[in-house]
Amino acid sequence: MSETRSLDIVVVGGGMIGSALALGLSRQGWQVGMVETSERKFLISPPEPASGVEGFEPRVSAISAASQRLLENLGVWSTVQSTRHCGYRQMTVWDGDGTGRINFDAAELHAPALGTIVENRHVVSALFRALENSTVEIVDGTSVTAFSQQGDVRRLTLADGSCLESKLVVAADGGNSRLRQWAGLPTREWDYGQEAIVCTVRTTQSHRFTAWQRFSPTGPLAFLPLLTESGDDHYCSIVWSQDTAEARRLMALDDGAFRAELEDAIERELGAVEDISRRFSFPLRQRHAKDYVAVGVVLVGDAAHTIHPLAGQGANLGYSDVRVLLEELSGARRAGLSPDEALVLARYQRRRKADNLAMMTAMEGFKQLFARDELPLRWLRNAGMRWLDTLGPIKHRIAAEAMGLSR
Repeated sequence: MSETRSLDIVVVGGGMIGSALALGLSRQGWQVGMVETSERKFLISPPEPASGVEGFEPRVSAISAASQRLLENLGVWSTVQSTRHCGYRQMTVWDGDGTGRINFDAAELHAPALGTIVENRHVVSALFRALENSTVEIVDGTSVTAFSQQGDVRRLTLADGSCLESKLVVAADGGNSRLRQWAGLPTREWDYGQEAIVCTVRTTQSHRFTAWQRFSPTGPLAFLPLLTESGDDHYCSIVWSQDTAEARRLMALDDGAFRAELEDAIERELGAVEDISRRFSFPLRQRHAKDYVAVGVVLVGDAAHTIHPLAGQGANLGYSDVRVLLEELSGARRAGLSPDEALVLARYQRRRKADNLAMMTAMEGFKQLFARDELPLRWLRNAGMRWLDTLGPIKHRIAAEAMGLSR
């Protein structure tokens, strides 16, 4: 007979979002389990020091001040800061087909940085090291093969035949969440008709602790600053979102030709591109669950919503989900309620759904605005960017919202 373990809450997915949630829930006193397909020994081991462009992980996140506060409260931010990271003090955004440009500066907000660029694996490693010293029951190196409910018990069957039972199951298993599908939570989704190319580059000039983003009719290009352990500030992670045909043409180029195209696309703001890592590409698709909750099931992070990477807010939206769900479940525990209490989960959905939809709508609007090439629209958006750059209070409000300082 297969083993069955009973817990209060099970989190499915131990990435940046799921592991943070599991850690936070354990601190509240819940009996928590977490299922992760990777083996923890690979997730906990600290990455090797960077030695050239191949030393950096291609997947990075721009951690906002609000997300940093959450990780500080979980006691892991100091561990993240002890590894490779790069705080960026400025952000420059411009229209490649005009003269419109906006510059954001942390000093104008009396903040040390607008955000921090961190390789995803460093955050996951810090969280798993904390989880090792927590009460969370980590079930690693396996996957969930079936989900069922009977009364107020949720049952997860694992690949080895064992089972986990709980009052609440949290789906943190990504954009293609199987748990979301099993729970019968439909999504609204569509292709952007673009692919994102990601890699690491070394440039002849310093990135000047600035995040750079240039818009073009075929998609945006971002240079996100990186820093080696020795303080070398000539590395950047790039995210180049392009219409599918153009992205595939770029991916087919050899490294020399690709570097030349990249230099032209960023208008040589950082000089020549000296070196480039292996390139990866993936299709861009927007996805939003119509509901974040079902009986005994709740969605967080990419399982609930995925957006265009042009603003780099995907991880931060996920961490906002974590923060709000922790607040609601903390209140439930103090009140002696079960974690699957419908009113508790409904409050989480109400608080997060509107914010996520607003961000998704704004990103879609930006994408459509900069994809249009008609002369009147080009003039209006460039004039608008120049005008906005002169309006300190409004520009500061936009930056503060992106950093989470207004929450």
